[in-house]
Amino acid sequence: MKKLKKITIFQILLLFLSFSTLFSQNHRHTYLNDYNFPVLPGLSRAPVYVANRTDFNITLNDGVIIDALKFVPVGIPPAGGWPTVIMVHGYGDNKETLANFCRAQAEYGYYTMTFSMRGQGNSGGLSNLISRTEAQDFIQIVNSVKGDAPNGSNPNNILVMGGSQGGMVPFMAACLGLQVKTLISALAPPNFASNWIENGSIKMTFLWTVEYNPDTARYTPVVDRMSDWVYANNKNKWDSLAYWLPKDRDFMSIVPNNTVPLIIEGSWQDKFFNASGIIQSASLLKVPYRMYVGAVQGHGGDHSATEDQWHMNFFNDWFLYWLFDVQNGTLDAAKYQYASTTYPSVSSYWTFVHDSSRVWPPQNTANWRLYFNRNGKLKTTANPTKTDRVNLTNAVSGLTLKEAVNEEFTGPVFDSKFKKKTINFDTDPLTKDYKMVGTPVVNLQYSSTARTFCQYNFQIYEVRPDGTQRLINRVNYTDRNYTQNTIRTKAINGQAHSHIFRAGNKIRITVTNLDTSPDDVWFLGTNPFVLPTLVNSSNYINLNNYTYINIPVTGVTAADLINDANKTAGDITLHQNYPNPFNPSTTISYTLAKDGFVNIKVYDITGREVKVLTNEYLQAGEHEVRFNAHNLASGVYFYRVESGNFSEIKRMILVK
Repeated sequence: MKKLKKITIFQILLLFLSFSTLFSQNHRHTYLNDYNFPVLPGLSRAPVYVANRTDFNITLNDGVIIDALKFVPVGIPPAGGWPTVIMVHGYGDNKETLANFCRAQAEYGYYTMTFSMRGQGNSGGLSNLISRTEAQDFIQIVNSVKGDAPNGSNPNNILVMGGSQGGMVPFMAACLGLQVKTLISALAPPNFASNWIENGSIKMTFLWTVEYNPDTARYTPVVDRMSDWVYANNKNKWDSLAYWLPKDRDFMSIVPNNTVPLIIEGSWQDKFFNASGIIQSASLLKVPYRMYVGAVQGHGGDHSATEDQWHMNFFNDWFLYWLFDVQNGTLDAAKYQYASTTYPSVSSYWTFVHDSSRVWPPQNTANWRLYFNRNGKLKTTANPTKTDRVNLTNAVSGLTLKEAVNEEFTGPVFDSKFKKKTINFDTDPLTKDYKMVGTPVVNLQYSSTARTFCQYNFQIYEVRPDGTQRLINRVNYTDRNYTQNTIRTKAINGQAHSHIFRAGNKIRITVTNLDTSPDDVWFLGTNPFVLPTLVNSSNYINLNNYTYINIPVTGVTAADLINDANKTAGDITLHQNYPNPFNPSTTISYTLAKDGFVNIKVYDITGREVKVLTNEYLQAGEHEVRFNAHNLASGVYFYRVESGNFSEIKRMILVK
């Protein structure tokens, strides 16, 4: 009997996962309907049970009526009741989206249930856009299912699964005290609300989500005003959005409170939320968990048949362990599973290469720093002329954001009022493969003629020798409190990603005032990833040692990341720290051949700066600096020395 259940779980979950609208905040449905989702194999064995459907209502404590359904097998349930599965839909959907999946699962001996969230489908109340309100609703709904034990539910053996809204609400509820056997939460970072307006940049998908008609979603008054705040395109309304959107929605701070074992997973190419939030939440969990980031359908990510197959075995092992106590080693396997995009692209999708790690980030991950140089070059040394700059012109004439959205950022009217500007920066052809794993960070020194708002978008491409290119991911930044003509420096976190750059190809960073790409068309159409600022201005990028991108790469040494040709012979001799390994202090020594400004910084293995050791003008001669790591955890750290055109990294190990 367990073998039959194993086959069934595998196939039902594969079917469930493949249907993107289940794991998606639905946006403009025409785009989803135009996408050719793969036809997956049907069930290989006949169902065991007939399952009866019952539609019913649940009245919440505040009087809101939730429209629900359940399927219960006809027959004598096992001791304790049928294993119970609750499926939760994405934003803008309703219980009917999941009805057939519930039925199919129930026919193999499960009590299954789904419902329409408040303010969606035929449920009453108003949607508060994936908040603690919906999470508290869900706790009441699960308690209702537990109370249905006389009709076959098993209150002690409940699995909850869903994606996007359907993953966030149960995860949030678990952090607020929900008790079930296990969760599968997809595309659901706990900082999702902040993700929608990350780095001051408002994502197109957020605007879509708060502009549904009442047949799809009915909003609370505050949520209903959010689209007006976006269209106003002024600082006061931005401040309102920045305050109210994360409030009672982000739940990263309470993730340690969760006591429910779970799978968390996401897509590197998610057009709604940054996968970095899923990775961050993993570091806070105190329960058994496993994480996957890679090819998860929904939210605009590429499809991979090979990852689907691996992925479903991953789900299947988890399902069997928690619901049926099958000792299959799932908790002994590497917690962190991920898949890297890479060439070749097949049918407009990246190829995915699977990998795993027992720690995150993976061992031997270091930042590869590439400076923006004159003549469109990306180099491991800073631009030699510190006064050079480029102008990302934002030419706008009488265009409102409402008009741009209605025109879908294309066509003669839009083109006559807005000019897209791009500036490319390329590396030389790579001499070896490089594997990026983590969050790229742009350090930007900039100034602008704009008042209040100015924007910079950095798109990361891989370019083949024939000139064809494909988008990997991006880094977006909108300064929402800018003072005209002032110079500012900002470190900007991008979208987390894992990608293998191939030898012979180039890395290209495209800086643009409108973040559109042909590679996004199937999901975003002609719309941008983030909404532009419609301010006529000159936005300058200073090409100096303060403007660069850090790309986290794994499986390399410091020597791989620093080109010997970048060193100025005789300027500095950098020695290995002593002692190494150390606890808690070590000494870094170096020799200056001539007077000069010296900067020494220490970074952890994620590339996060943890200490500035030296930042001053020094005379020629022998120098040393003491690094005390008493407040840091054991692990690998890097120290980087810069002086003039000299830059070098060395590795050190703290052992406590």
